[in-house]
Amino acid sequence: MADDSTALTDVVEELEDASQGTDTVKVGHLIDALDQRGYGAALAVLPLMELTPLGGIPGFPTMLALLVAILVLRMFMGYEHFWAPDWLRNRSLKSKKVLKSVEWLKPISEWIDEKLHTRLAPLTGSTGRKAASILILCLCLAVLPLEVVPFATSVPMVTISIFGLALLYHDGLLMLLGFAATGIAGFAGATLLLGG
Repeated sequence: MADDSTALTDVVEELEDASQGTDTVKVGHLIDALDQRGYGAALAVLPLMELTPLGGIPGFPTMLALLVAILVLRMFMGYEHFWAPDWLRNRSLKSKKVLKSVEWLKPISEWIDEKLHTRLAPLTGSTGRKAASILILCLCLAVLPLEVVPFATSVPMVTISIFGLALLYHDGLLMLLGFAATGIAGFAGATLLLGG
């Protein structure tokens, strides 16, 4: 197995490299940068982007949830490489905002790299991935109605990121945490939508 001691930081740096040199960066360019690292990397980093300055752009959490849902469907179906429709790939983001978000994520990624490692790896195998895929799709569906509540979309996005980190590091304990967090996120989301 490849060394994963800088796994998440490497992914963040891939996004940084993909965003430099132009005023805008297409979503497809970022997808292609993540494709080299696999589903775990994409599912770990993309949801965290919702917590950065990019998350303040109206509609961004929903676009992010849609992209994550498409990627997770591909993972569930066993495809190795990412795909997204052209209308989503051709969406542009300001490079300055993407780079600012990446800078915000770097110290977090370095801290995570220090803490996480392979453990209970069988839980991140094929069955675990399929179970996680179903739950991630449910979390993605929750983002659209939650976007009207300030900061509420952070709950499902962080939960999705936990699953992504579990896959990236082959960390079965983190996968179990993702299952537990999904239950908590589901309860919190229902409480918010039903007005307590």
